[in-house]
Amino acid sequence: MFVKLADNIVKWMLNNQIIEENKAVICRWGISHILDTVFNIATFLIIGFLFKMPIETIIFTLGYIPLRIYAGGYHAKTPLRCWCLSNIILAVSLVIVQNVEKYYIAFDILSLIAIVVLIVFMPVEDLHKPLDQNDRKKYKKRGVAILAIEICISFVFTLLHHDKISLVLSSVWVLLSVMLILGVIKNALIKK
Repeated sequence: MFVKLADNIVKWMLNNQIIEENKAVICRWGISHILDTVFNIATFLIIGFLFKMPIETIIFTLGYIPLRIYAGGYHAKTPLRCWCLSNIILAVSLVIVQNVEKYYIAFDILSLIAIVVLIVFMPVEDLHKPLDQNDRKKYKKRGVAILAIEICISFVFTLLHHDKISLVLSSVWVLLSVMLILGVIKNALIKK
C-alpha cells in the first residue's frame, strides 16, 4: 500500500548518497514493508481503542499472526483488500468476545470444531503462496506447534479465571478456521 512513498524515500536516500543504487530494490521493499506493518498495527490499535478493548486486540494479534503464517487459507488479491479483511476479522473477533458470554458452551464447541479444522486442513496454500511438499510438512508441523502452545496458554488463563483471554484465542481459531475453509473453496474453484 505504501510502494509510492517507499519509492520516494529511496529516491531521497539515493540523492543524498545514503544508499547505493544496487541496494535500492531491497530498501524499497523493506521500507514499504515497514510502512505497511506500522500502518496495520496503528489501525488495529485504533480499532481496539474504539471497542475499548486494546488488550484483547493485542492478544488477538499475537495469537492470529503467527498461526496465520503457517496455517495459510484465503488471501485477498490486493494489499488494500487484505487490510480491509484483516480489520473486519479483528472487529468480528472483538464483537464475539464482547457477546459470547451468553453462548459460552456453544462457543466452546465451535472452538473445538475450529481446532479440528485447523489441524486437518493446515496449511492451505494460495495462488499467491504455493507450497511444495517440504513446505507443507514444515508449515503443518509449525502451525500445529503454535496451535498447541496457544491451546495451553488458553487453558492456563481459563484456570486463572481470565476468561476473556481464552475467548480471544478461541475467536482466533474460529476465524482462522473460516479463512482455511474459504481458502480450500477458493482453491477448488480455481482448479475447475
